[in-house]
This record gives sequence, C-alpha cells and structure tokens, in this order.
Amino acid sequence: MVRERAAKRRIELTTELASDIGDVVADERKVRQVLFNLLANAVKFTGDDGRITVSAHHDANEVVMTVRDTGIGIAPDEQTRIFEEFRQTAGGRPEEGTGLGLALSRRMVELHGGRIWVESAPGSGSAFTFTLPQGVANGV
Repeated sequence: MVRERAAKRRIELTTELASDIGDVVADERKVRQVLFNLLANAVKFTGDDGRITVSAHHDANEVVMTVRDTGIGIAPDEQTRIFEEFRQTAGGRPEEGTGLGLALSRRMVELHGGRIWVESAPGSGSAFTFTLPQGVANGV
C-alpha cells in the first residue's frame, strides 16, 4: 500500500541497512506496524518527486531505525504533541488520518523498551527515529 501510493506520486523509496545490525527480541507485527505508520505519514506529507529513506544501524546495545523524508516538515512547537492521541499537525490533512498512528507507534516502541522522536523543520522534511534494545523486550 505504501509503495503503491509512493509510486503514484513518483516518491523514491530507498533503504540503507547496516550489515551489522544484529538481532532484536521484538514482536515483529508491532515493529512492522510502527514502520508502516512512519512510512504512511512520510508518503502523506512528502510532495511529488520527493524521497523517503529507511535506515537502520546498530548503536551500543540497540538498533536505531530512521524514516527520513523530504516532506513539508513539522514546526518545533508541534514535534512533541504529534505523539499524543488524536493530534495532527496544523499543516496536515485531517481527512486522511485519525491522529492515532504516532501515539500507537510511541506506545509500541516504549513497550519494547525503546524510544521514538522526530527531528524536523518546516520546509526541510522530517526524520522519525526509534530504537529497539537488543535483548529481551518487556511488556510486549
């Protein structure tokens, strides 16, 4: 679904996966849902002919995954609030979502003992990053 939407708008999807990521003990379905939510948002807020990159690497005792886009970006005062339930950015398209995807993603990542955050500026795209510790997940 994400690939098809991106292709219709000529958005380039690329991956940059380090070869030494290692193993993570996680609920695969929940991690896929987090990635789907981040990718769906990236496609929604990236203009035609844009670019989205998914990267993953190992850092200390965790895997770090980032979904980076060339989209519209997010104002600094909205960056914390977008992880709250039913929140959307002021520049968003409210008819295209419920405002639950990032809140659920944060909860799923935190249940795995990880963190999630965004780095962004209006007009400069966004990078959503989350971590998953290597080892046993709690509460998943």
